[in-house]
Amino acid sequence: MSTVEQFAYGWLTPALALAMSILGCLLGTYLAGRSRASTGASRARWLTLSAVAIGAEGTWVPHFMAMLGVDVPQTVVRYDILTTALGLGIAMVVYCLGLYIVGYGRPGAWKLLPAGVLTGLGLTTVYATGPMSMRVAGIVEYEPRTLLVAAVAAIVGASVTLWCACVVRGTAAMLCASVIMALAVCSTHYAVMAAVRVQPAAATAEVPGVSLFAMLAPVCVLACLLLSGLAYCTVGFTVRQDTATEEALLRRARDMYSVATLARACANRHRETERDRGIAAVPSHR
Repeated sequence: MSTVEQFAYGWLTPALALAMSILGCLLGTYLAGRSRASTGASRARWLTLSAVAIGAEGTWVPHFMAMLGVDVPQTVVRYDILTTALGLGIAMVVYCLGLYIVGYGRPGAWKLLPAGVLTGLGLTTVYATGPMSMRVAGIVEYEPRTLLVAAVAAIVGASVTLWCACVVRGTAAMLCASVIMALAVCSTHYAVMAAVRVQPAAATAEVPGVSLFAMLAPVCVLACLLLSGLAYCTVGFTVRQDTATEEALLRRARDMYSVATLARACANRHRETERDRGIAAVPSHR
């Protein structure tokens, strides 16, 4: 049984993973904060964008970056593209469910606990898609106890992430929360990977699949597109909301002006009527 090397390129891949996770979690926290000022479909839209930011940019992309440093001695490592991409969809879905549970109404432990368990178990699956997609000259297995500890760590990390996303306010607090969330994400990834074991076998054929470096360019393009799209949606929704607010204020001001003008006209007419009555009541003298 062979262990999996996590830092084949030193601290470069963990540093990249942490930086990407902080960026994604910060954007997701900001988007979740915008949801607190909205209701109905608007709140659901902000929470969905937050789930995409945290699930894709804050969780899956760092997971991919960290997997770049994985190496297994005595065998070539390749990856299945579909299984690797599956983790992206799972990450966004589980965060969407967790944020929907916590993001409506007042956050509390009775909502945070089931949301954290659901999201944490989903994240364990996300992190497991990396080893599941590995194609090596051998058999990939998991050490049960370590995997159980990793699942508990994923639940704790997901609970912290959901709490930070739905409660934290203010720029400085959001930045600190994003660092905490990113540390939880990366720690959970390495906890799951610590449970991976590889049983080498004699290489009888070429290992199928592609290397992660072959997928690096498409993933970077996808990450840039997601960041650009989320930023555009954020600015667009914000501008539309501000425009709608300004238009509502202008309508209110016009209505108040109309009421004031009508009241002034009525008052003037009343004074003219009273004046005419006074003139008519005065007797004429020759």
